Amino acid sequence: MKVEIKYAPQSLGDVVYTSAAQDIRINAYAQSGLNGHIILWGPNGTGKSTVAKLLPNAIAGTQAIIESKSLEDLLAIKDLKTYLMREAHSAKVVFGGKYFLVYDEADATKGSMAKFWTAVDYCGDDLMMILTTNNPMSIAQSVRSRSDEIEFPALTPQQFLSRAQYMLSAEGVNLPNAQVLHYLVQIQHTPDLRKYCRKVDELIYLVQNNLPLPPFPNVAANQPQMKIVVGSK
Repeated sequence: MKVEIKYAPQSLGDVVYTSAAQDIRINAYAQSGLNGHIILWGPNGTGKSTVAKLLPNAIAGTQAIIESKSLEDLLAIKDLKTYLMREAHSAKVVFGGKYFLVYDEADATKGSMAKFWTAVDYCGDDLMMILTTNNPMSIAQSVRSRSDEIEFPALTPQQFLSRAQYMLSAEGVNLPNAQVLHYLVQIQHTPDLRKYCRKVDELIYLVQNNLPLPPFPNVAANQPQMKIVVGSK
């Protein structure tokens, strides 16, 4: 099984953030210190969709009510205001939580967002929208003005190293930090979590099958290993 799937974050604490400020901001929403709609934006493979998926459960627990209809299907509902208010009221009364609208690549949605946001506004704090996009400027201004925009920059090899070592160690592969970092740096021109994970898959395959690893200059036999803590960022 690919490490991207096998070791996918199960909670926000497993997510690799690009900065402490980003971590604090996301967790402020998770702990309800901050409230409102959010747009997670940045290039592919930065963890936006993962955070969008995990955040409702972090806020409302395992019974979080997440709308199953696509955004385009919602926009096609004739009396959207009544529909959203009913769903939000049910989530609050029955489960004591918010009603969540979670959508990836929101900028690709076709339809009138004016109708949508008029309906959303009537639900107040009982409804939370979590959108992801590569380009926030392509989302309607009316949407952006109602949302907190949180940037997800590309992860550097150094920022991903701890997670890479965690996955390697879990598979019984022990390599020096400098060596793993060297391999990750070779693909940093396309900084993408998926590509980093594919490199980890490759290293696991080579080591477990007693095949030679790619060349790495100046490997110190006593290079210290990074301390691995389960669930660390």
